[in-house]
Amino acid sequence: MNLPGGPAPHDEAVALSPSWLTAVLRRRHPGTVVSATDVTERIETVATKVRFDVSYASGAASDAPPALCAKAYFNPATRRRGSSRAEVDFYRLLAAALPVRTPPCVHAEVDEETGHPLLLMHDLVVAGARFGDPLMGFGRDQAAGTLDQLAALHAATWDGARGREAPGADLATAFPPRLASLARHLSPEQVQTQLDDGRAPDIPAEIRRADRLIAAMGALADLSPRHPRCLVHGDVHTGNVYATADGAPGLIDWQVVQYGVWALDVCYHLAAVLQPDELARSERELLDHYLDRLAAHGVAPPGRDEAWWAYRAHLPYGFFLWSITRNVDRPITERHTGRLALAVTRHDSLGLLGV
Repeated sequence: MNLPGGPAPHDEAVALSPSWLTAVLRRRHPGTVVSATDVTERIETVATKVRFDVSYASGAASDAPPALCAKAYFNPATRRRGSSRAEVDFYRLLAAALPVRTPPCVHAEVDEETGHPLLLMHDLVVAGARFGDPLMGFGRDQAAGTLDQLAALHAATWDGARGREAPGADLATAFPPRLASLARHLSPEQVQTQLDDGRAPDIPAEIRRADRLIAAMGALADLSPRHPRCLVHGDVHTGNVYATADGAPGLIDWQVVQYGVWALDVCYHLAAVLQPDELARSERELLDHYLDRLAAHGVAPPGRDEAWWAYRAHLPYGFFLWSITRNVDRPITERHTGRLALAVTRHDSLGLLGV
């Protein structure tokens, strides 16, 4: 079905217009007629998220969602050609078939002429969901709940199992590994400037070195084929986890989703969400919990010693992500860079990788 304004309009006014939304929603809810929309919240980061209520004409489909959230690059200041389509492709190709909790999505498309991606999801806030605060950490039990979700995701895609079931969704092709490309995102000089801008002041100078951190990303990319791989979320900090009205955890913001080693998710999540002292006390037990959950989902997990090495070796991934982060509130950047750098230091992760 051709949509008025295209499949992923740049213009927020078009995407929230009754005519465009009616055409979109009728594909899932025949007979729907949107009469009006009312914005309830707008969140501007790199992408824009707009929450809005939807009013329907009399006689519209009763199961059409009462509120939606649009995520796109509506702001011309942050819009660029070639914006990542990975999150849209995740929802379009895989999300509905995976045993992981995500926001219900009614539209996920990329305008192939402009490269602009757009997501239209149910507004989870209206359904009683609570979103994680990046400045609030998790307790051990909360972290274990997220690991349950990650184990379900990883097991369902372990070594490409799910890719054979979705048309055009060979995992390594549809969601390619990101380690090598991320390492080229900024020059070594730019990374060093950011590492020295005060975001990780208590980290030893030998750890706060861009050349070593970039080399670690290259080493992890080289090691990746030697470890079990699966679909990984890639950015599992507190702000990308939500809880449903009954407290069940789910995952949002799949912009860095990729085919990679399971440990990228596990070590990043634990080091980002737990207080450093709690991490040191609980990380081995929580890693065992994750491995047990993999086994419960029918996957032969890595051996305990192999998994422990992989966990420690992959910690530089999260440290690197927050070292290159620019457009996030400063307290959030400092919190995550500092926590992940401390974990890298404590485990001598750079030394494990020989860099």
